[in-house]
Parts: sequence; C-alpha cells; structure tokens
Amino acid sequence: MKSLYLCPVCDQPLLIHEASQGLHCCKKHHFDKSDNGYWVFNQAKKPQIDSRQIMRAKRFLLESGIFLPVVESIQTMIEQVTFADGAINYLDYDCGEGYYLRTIKQKLALSIEGKALTSRWNTYGITEAENALFSAAKIQSETHLDTESDATYGTDSHFIVSTLKKLPLANESFDLITLIDKQLKGKELIRVLKPNGLLIQVSPAPRHLWQIKSEVYPDLTEKELILPHASELELLQTERVRFTLGAEGSQAIALLEMTPYAWRANDKVRKKLATNAYEALEIDFIISLSRKK
Repeated sequence: MKSLYLCPVCDQPLLIHEASQGLHCCKKHHFDKSDNGYWVFNQAKKPQIDSRQIMRAKRFLLESGIFLPVVESIQTMIEQVTFADGAINYLDYDCGEGYYLRTIKQKLALSIEGKALTSRWNTYGITEAENALFSAAKIQSETHLDTESDATYGTDSHFIVSTLKKLPLANESFDLITLIDKQLKGKELIRVLKPNGLLIQVSPAPRHLWQIKSEVYPDLTEKELILPHASELELLQTERVRFTLGAEGSQAIALLEMTPYAWRANDKVRKKLATNAYEALEIDFIISLSRKK
C-alpha cells in the first residue's frame, strides 16, 4: 500500500508493509517506526535542539494557555473552509513537541463544525529536533481519549524526524499546512501542498514581545506590518491577534527562547529579563490563510 512518504535515500515512494507496518521502497530501503513512536528519516547535520530545561519551560508556558487566542483564531479559519470529500491530510511544519498540532485538533474535535473534519483527518508533525518529537509522542501516548471521544478526535498524529530543507513527503500530499511562528522559506511547503490546498501562517507582527525585544535591541523602532507572501499562493484572509498578559521573569526567558533573536541576548539582558515582572507584555501576531494557486 502506498504512503505519502518518500524514501530519504533515493526519493522513491515508500510503500507500507501490511504485516509489519514498516516502510520500504522499490530499491529495498527499509524503515521502521522507532520504539518511541515516530519515524526517523533524513536528520539534519546540526539540528537546533533545546536543552531539557528550556523544553520544559516552553512546554509549561504553552500548556498554560498563553497562546489560546491564536489557536482559537486558527480553529475559526479552519471551520470556515470547505474541504473536499474524503480524507484530509494536515501537516504542522516544524511542530516542536506538538502543542499546536494537538491543541488545534482537540479544539476542533470539541466544536460542532470541527467534529466532521477531525473524524477524517490524517495529522502529521515534522521537525528536526528528535528530543522534541520524543516528548510529543510521549504526550500523545499518555493522553489517549476514551473510546467514545476517539470517534470525533480522530486517529493519532504521525510524527517525523527529518531535515526541513528537503521533506521526505510526496508532491501535492497535503490539504492543509500550518506554519506557526516560522518563516516560509524555499519551495518545499509549496511542493507538498495540493492544488487549492491551504496554508495557515502565524507570523510575529511589529509589536510582538515588544518589552522583551527592546531589551535585546535598545534602539528598537516599530516597523511597518508586512503580510506574508509567496507568488504561488493566493492570500484569502488575514487576522491580527493582539493582547497583553502578565509574565514573570522565567516566562519572559522562555518566550525569548522562542524567538529567532534569542542568541543576541547576552547574560546581562537575560539577568534583567529574569528579574523583571511584566504586567502588560504585548503579544502581537498576524495570521494569514492562503490557497495554493
């Protein structure tokens, strides 16, 4: 039986061996799911891997519901879309430990509009950081729902360790892709997205984490809002999600670690962030929904 995976060795389609549920290609390359519950394909030479301490801090922060307004906006966008009949393949790109993947899925499964979608969803998460997927798979195995809820929640997500520059995924495989707090680079996501497939991109807007960012960049000035754009995509909808929240120093450090400029923060800046308390830390995202032309 054919899968949507490509062999990371020779780029040939991977077939599912029905007896073992392993994968193999016509050139006799074989792959089995790891004992930890995810596939390990072509790993990056130098993956960006967080320490165990940082991973715990990020997970605690996300699980506290800090970004639920973002999840709810994504949920609403998905519920308003009309998908073709049949299975819906959904990929969360660079999914980390899977917070957004499982939370979006759970939110949809609990709503009237989303139940019909999640019952026919095949969900996938891919990242370069194997330690993050170890956590994602473990959380999934520990949070199986009861039999009655499983019917609406859908099947388990498929997790993949792979380099992100070249995805081990077949052309035009996915109906929906989410790209959360990451830049759209290269053509790989466009390649694996079906014609008329949808991309939901969550990008930091100008005021996002302003109080933290201004500690890293003392001469910071607010820039113009620029919407994500790619020539192969038709922009359908945008929504700006803005709110403030209270954050302790440890939470500020965890939020800093989620940014691409964390490496610029020296020890002095980190110490100042860790000892501060923020009553109104600005959260500012732009969420865009695009369709592949």
